[in-house]
Amino acid sequence: MKSLVVLACLLFAAAAPAQYSREFQSPNLGTGAYGGSYGYDLDGDGAPNLWTRSSTGQVVVYNSSFSPWWTVTFPGYEYGYLATPRDIDGDGLVVPVNMDGDPAGEVVFSGALYATDGYSGKVRVYDAASRQLEWESPALDGFTGYSYLEDVDGDGKHEVIITRTDYTSGWGYIEVYGYVGAGLDGSPAYGLQNRQAVAEPSVFDEHTRVRFTLAAPARTRLVVLDRAGRLARELLEARLPAGEYSVNWDGRDDSGKDLAAGVYLFRLERDDAVDTGRLVLAR
Repeated sequence: MKSLVVLACLLFAAAAPAQYSREFQSPNLGTGAYGGSYGYDLDGDGAPNLWTRSSTGQVVVYNSSFSPWWTVTFPGYEYGYLATPRDIDGDGLVVPVNMDGDPAGEVVFSGALYATDGYSGKVRVYDAASRQLEWESPALDGFTGYSYLEDVDGDGKHEVIITRTDYTSGWGYIEVYGYVGAGLDGSPAYGLQNRQAVAEPSVFDEHTRVRFTLAAPARTRLVVLDRAGRLARELLEARLPAGEYSVNWDGRDDSGKDLAAGVYLFRLERDDAVDTGRLVLAR
């Protein structure tokens, strides 16, 4: 009987629950605290890196000793992110992916800001070896900061995939950015594949400009609408040849009167295609 009691005690001791303790706590990141890993080995030491983001638009990548290794800051933006990649070789780790054909690979970060009644964000591409900035997108209305990396066109180079949505106006897009070659000046360049029109800056007090590209000749009309969808200004109506264009707007209506501060929309019509975007006039 005593041996049975001893055996029962041993069995009970072996079933005790495992114990865990906190290995690391970051500094206070504010209400925008967010973090993850994705199994991303950015520093090449064979272990995934932890990354965090703060309310001030700062993204910090830590090494395997939980020491800051790389800090990327988006001034003026509330939320920073590291793009989600994939384990392309199946070894359990994600490494910087090839976006422009060089052997180093690239790393993509993004920043986002909630302003007035919607989001705005931008994308940055860095060289993984030097950690130097290769490209920064213009401000993208409706972009919340989440981005993904995939070779979606099968050319052997990864693209950045983002979503842009404006809940107040009812528009939304999936957009793909990919490397388009050295360009005439020999510097790296990334292009928007679906020729989406972009306003720079999207928040302005005196003037802004809408940039767009026509891949083929098209009857083109560019207008500014108020939030109710009423025409505020017609900026362009003509048949244009293929090429790149930039149209300025000074915040006035067709009669030359200054419009009130607030949210406006631009609408670009090209034959059977329509692009829209948000403008914030801040006087």
